[in-house]
Amino acid sequence: MVKLQNIIFIFLIICLSRIDDRVCAQKQNVFECKATYYHNMFENRRTSSGEIFSQKKYTAAHKTLPLHTIVKVTNLSNGRSVLVKVNDRCPKRGVIDLSLIAAKQILLHKTGTAKVKVEIVGENYKEILVNQDEILKRLDKENISDSVYNYKLDSIFHSKGTINDSVFSFSFYVRLCSINNVEDTSSIREQLSMSYKDMIKLEKVLNTDYYYVNIGPFLSIKLAEQALKDLKNTYKS
Repeated sequence: MVKLQNIIFIFLIICLSRIDDRVCAQKQNVFECKATYYHNMFENRRTSSGEIFSQKKYTAAHKTLPLHTIVKVTNLSNGRSVLVKVNDRCPKRGVIDLSLIAAKQILLHKTGTAKVKVEIVGENYKEILVNQDEILKRLDKENISDSVYNYKLDSIFHSKGTINDSVFSFSFYVRLCSINNVEDTSSIREQLSMSYKDMIKLEKVLNTDYYYVNIGPFLSIKLAEQALKDLKNTYKS
């Protein structure tokens, strides 16, 4: 087992983004549309995917997006985001219809409709979608401003990727330690606080058998510096 208090060395690293075919392709899967949310009359009805609709699940309906697609929906009026799975068809073109729990996350329930940005994020976000309720409740308990809340949530959303992927799309990471066994990631995750468990990303060290264990990405330098401070205070060598 890797004990962080014995091996940890933490410093802020700035990773320059590299544009590759995957990033370009992802940008094509972003669009803006109108968002609404389901009426309670649809509770327990069968959706187009065959699943039973529930206002307590993070799902959505759309006219053309493939069923079971995971998308990130951002309310453009306040910057709040939520992940949902498309499991139903909406008859109106240019509209995404959210479940009530998803609508509440982006404060859509207060206005009824809103202009949103929809991003297709892929299957590697499935783990976050499953654990999204726990993540959101954890952030709510932190009693932080909306802007910091949005940054933290986006950092968690964008932390997902293939385990050996060294192409980072965002700039700010905290380097936690280095390991030579990928399986050690699990023991490291167990030692981290809940705020950072979902943000581990491995980076293969060129021409070696080692991996850097990074925490991030953080979408602002202030958030990365705060994480650096938290981790130093928790894991003193």
